Amino acid sequence: MIYSPGIMAFFALTITGVAVADSGIASGWRENTRWAVDLSTRFSRDLRQNHQSSQQVVGFDLHKVFTGEQGDFATLVFQPYWVRLHDVKNPGFYFDGGDDAELTWRIANINYTGLSHGSFNLRVGHFEVPFGLEQNIDTNGTLRQYSFRDRGIKADWGVSVNGVLSEFDYEIALTRGSGNNISERDDPYVFAGRLGTPSTGNMIVGFSWFDGKVLAANGAVERQRLAIDMAYYYRQWETLLEVSAGNNAGANRSNVLAELSWRNPMETFHSYSQFRYVREEGNNHWLDKSSVTLGLEWKVNRFVDVSTQWFKELDVLQEQKTASIVAVQLRVRI
Repeated sequence: MIYSPGIMAFFALTITGVAVADSGIASGWRENTRWAVDLSTRFSRDLRQNHQSSQQVVGFDLHKVFTGEQGDFATLVFQPYWVRLHDVKNPGFYFDGGDDAELTWRIANINYTGLSHGSFNLRVGHFEVPFGLEQNIDTNGTLRQYSFRDRGIKADWGVSVNGVLSEFDYEIALTRGSGNNISERDDPYVFAGRLGTPSTGNMIVGFSWFDGKVLAANGAVERQRLAIDMAYYYRQWETLLEVSAGNNAGANRSNVLAELSWRNPMETFHSYSQFRYVREEGNNHWLDKSSVTLGLEWKVNRFVDVSTQWFKELDVLQEQKTASIVAVQLRVRI
């Protein structure tokens, strides 16, 4: 059975409204509220297969912090996005093919922080599954991505406990395992979490785990992972590393992701290079796959940014052509 994510979103908003009413807040919704309309268009071309695809996105981004007499007690993030695909290969299974349009959910949750001044919080709704580098780096809506494709899911509907302490940050989540929609088909689920040093430091180290059955087009697939991630910041340079190991439906698999990037002093220009390596257990031998990515991001002003990326497969897991893909994206937030 598939439930509309709007039900969960409505539930979160309803609970939020009750909390606001009970707290006696007089300032109303406008205080501590940010919102934007997010528009983007993206074009991709596979140079090897002479194939071009595109997608257009229209979204609404709401961020609200609720404050009472004792201070902030909850944060609401609500991001519904309409996505239109044109000739996209291997789209998400919730799309009806590569020429389709769907309402998708990036983030839609409320995080109740009033229990212990932020050290023990409760999150309900749709959020990024806590794992690896993506726990601290927001890549939503950008060409620059990390390792979520290896796990088959980036954001999911569920609950989590999370907090920020003096010595470490943490989040532990139990989610449905079906991604954009809430589906019980094949009983998917995800139990995941990350424990790391404070995200405000120049050197950040984290440990993550992921255990579950992730829903895909052909049914739920068992996936388990353990990972260590690291981020180091020196002046305008950023070095990232994520190493994970586990299995997909019993087949062992390991992954390495490394990135080096640079920003100018005004942080309007960002260049990055990534290297990925995957080693997977086959029937009688191990299979290796590696790729490189080069990317540029330019913030034209506070409303507009332009980005481009070149992705090149060095080798693949099976006998097939390696991909060489160039992508360009224009994004406007107003």
